[in-house]
Amino acid sequence: MIRDKNSVNVSVTQWIGKRSRQEDSYAVRHYPGATLTVVCDGMGGHDCGYLASSTAAEAFVEGFEQASGSVAARLRAALDYANQEVGRQFAERSLFGGTTLLAVYAGGGVVWWVSVGDSILALWRHGRLLRLNADHSMRGIYCDFVKCGAMSEEDAMAHGHALRSAVTGEAIALVDAPPTPYPLLPGDRIILSSDGADAVLLPSPPSQALRELLNTREGNLSAALVEACRQKENPYADNVTILSMDWP
Repeated sequence: MIRDKNSVNVSVTQWIGKRSRQEDSYAVRHYPGATLTVVCDGMGGHDCGYLASSTAAEAFVEGFEQASGSVAARLRAALDYANQEVGRQFAERSLFGGTTLLAVYAGGGVVWWVSVGDSILALWRHGRLLRLNADHSMRGIYCDFVKCGAMSEEDAMAHGHALRSAVTGEAIALVDAPPTPYPLLPGDRIILSSDGADAVLLPSPPSQALRELLNTREGNLSAALVEACRQKENPYADNVTILSMDWP
C-alpha cells in the first residue's frame, strides 16, 4: 500500500496466473497533489511480451515527465514516446511484439487517462461500477451482439480477446484519450486492471461478492480482487495486474 501526502491510497497486486512468466508491467509516480499510474499487458509471448510491457511502462513515465503543456497533451506525448521506444527495442532485436497501455493521472479532484488495448479503467461510486475507458478488443464489438441477443455473454468473454489496437512501435490504430477530465467525488475508488481480471470485473451487474469487496474499506483492495481471480480456478488463467486508488 502506497500513500501520498494527499492521502490518496494506491495498492498494486500481481499474479502470474497459469502462465510461465509474468508479462504485465506497471508504474506508480507521485507528484505534488497528483498521482500517475500505468498498467501494461505485454503480448507476443515470453520475452517479447515482457520486453514490450516493461519498456512501455518505463518510457511512458519518462515521456510524461519530459513533456509540457496540458495534462491531456502530456499523456498523449508520453504514449507516442512509449510507442517509439517499444518499436526501437524490437527493431534492435529483430523481434515483434506489443502491449496494451493504460495510464491514469489523478489530481485536483479529476482523473485523466490515455488507453490503448483492452485493460480496464473502472470507477466504483455509490454502489455502481462504471467502466471509464474504451475497449479496443473484439469483445467490445461482441457486447453489441450480446445486447441484441445474437451472442451469449459467456461467448463474448471467451472469444473477444483479440486486440484492435496495441502499442507495437507502428501507428496506433485506436487511442482513448478524452480532452477533458472526469470529475472525482470523495469515496471514489479507481481500478486499473489487465485483462486477466475480466471474469471478475466485467460481468454486469457486478456479482454480490464483488460488490462486497468494493464496499469494504479495510485491507488491500487490489490483493482482494486478485484473490477473487484465483478463486475462479481457471486452468488457463492469464497474468493479472490490478492497481487501485482510493479517495478519502
